[in-house]
Amino acid sequence: MSGVDELTDPACIDLPTHVRDRDIFHDTEGRVFVVLGNIQPSDRILSFLKYIPDSSGEWQSSGIKYKRIFWGSVSSTVDGMSLLPSDYIIADSHFGTDLLEPPRANVAKYFSPEIRLKEIIESGPNDHLEELAKRGADTLHDVLGISYEHIGVAGSILWKGHNLERSDINLNIYGFDNSWSLHENYESLIEGREVTRLRELVDWKHAMARVHARIPIMKSEDLQNLFVRRKALCLGDVCIGITPILLPSESPIYYGSESYTAITTEPMTIKMEIEEAEFGIFHPAIYGGQSPSLDVINGESVSRIMVYDGAFGGLLRTGDRVEVTGTLQRVVPTNGDHTFYQIMVGTKSGAGKEYIRLLV
Repeated sequence: MSGVDELTDPACIDLPTHVRDRDIFHDTEGRVFVVLGNIQPSDRILSFLKYIPDSSGEWQSSGIKYKRIFWGSVSSTVDGMSLLPSDYIIADSHFGTDLLEPPRANVAKYFSPEIRLKEIIESGPNDHLEELAKRGADTLHDVLGISYEHIGVAGSILWKGHNLERSDINLNIYGFDNSWSLHENYESLIEGREVTRLRELVDWKHAMARVHARIPIMKSEDLQNLFVRRKALCLGDVCIGITPILLPSESPIYYGSESYTAITTEPMTIKMEIEEAEFGIFHPAIYGGQSPSLDVINGESVSRIMVYDGAFGGLLRTGDRVEVTGTLQRVVPTNGDHTFYQIMVGTKSGAGKEYIRLLV
């Protein structure tokens, strides 16, 4: 990190030992990446490319224009990989596939969401998007008693590249307990507060249309059954996405503690009742249960669903019966525990075919 960066942007910090889901960094070529999930290697950063410097771009920071590459799908993640040097893509031994993992040595700027929020609070918002981000954080703090130290500003506002007409407002909330406190108490955020409401199903119309466009098998009724459970805080006409994020010490799966091997080349479908959902609101979303026995794995059952597709994360509850189509994987714990099986939703090979449907 340069001294100039630290002086002009207090959110620009030294690269931490343990990165977190949704953190943002720039590489030495100025490309903008977002950390993907809480299962992270020590020498690289599992992430996706979101913006690249481009004179035709609609986002701008420090006089540099940026073009958006990632639009919320597995296919746009793959498209981003094609724009990067070969040493950014590795054969990942944990996940059993080629993934985008820039070397830590190539990180030029790393941003702290909490410090960026502190800057907005202490210096005052510079525009209406920063003002709404502050109001959202104030609501979490005042209603739920969550410390500002456990709330951060995410997205393009974090690295001061936001477009006042096009950028969304995103906050992060850190820690298992804080995240569940929010998840279980969204309704309390709007009690007695004017121009504050929860996002309604109609507000998700465009999001549902995007999911249907990339996964055509998902019918309108299927999507509505899921999205009616999705929660977001709205301040007037503007809705704020709040992402629950585990602290590195809270991750239920550490990188290298398991290895995944695909059993079949095409996604397969199982049905399961959800028995465990405590890590279902994080990324990756993890759900436990027991499928019927499957011939393809010699009569054994699938006992875990792992979800990397954000459209299906955070929406399942204990007791739900679901139909899941995804990549069947053998999971081998490195500590010698018994091998088991999981369905992964959100793989590169299964793009457009993997989904979760509630059985109601």
